[in-house]
Amino acid sequence: MRTAYDVASPRQAHEALNSLWHGEIKPLTRKGVRGRIIWETCSPTLRESMRKMFHGPVLNDFATQVWLPDPVLPGRRIRYAPTAWKVLLKEMFCPAQPNGNRSTEALGDDEYAEFLTAVQAFGVVDLGVVFTERDA
Repeated sequence: MRTAYDVASPRQAHEALNSLWHGEIKPLTRKGVRGRIIWETCSPTLRESMRKMFHGPVLNDFATQVWLPDPVLPGRRIRYAPTAWKVLLKEMFCPAQPNGNRSTEALGDDEYAEFLTAVQAFGVVDLGVVFTERDA
């Protein structure tokens, strides 16, 4: 079971922890159940800027700069659309959820930043992408 609370003030954090302690942690640990408590910062502004960067400049730079061998016609090279790159990069660098799906929406801010860094490193090191500096 997973329970998450979004808090934006010390009071909300205190109420969430009390609720979690009394409702789940205390009763379950008394029965011998082990669990994990995680604190993760989340910033809608940061998340939105990272999403804009990935869906804008990053995917566009992959789509415009990378030429790959055509799987149908040997000797020919082709480029892929940003949507195709999104599917591939998500499959390569986004961790699978318990249900097997790979979704960047399920990532926390820090995990999304790691995903974006891994994507860009792959582009630069393995494919020679030069990321352009521009607003998302």
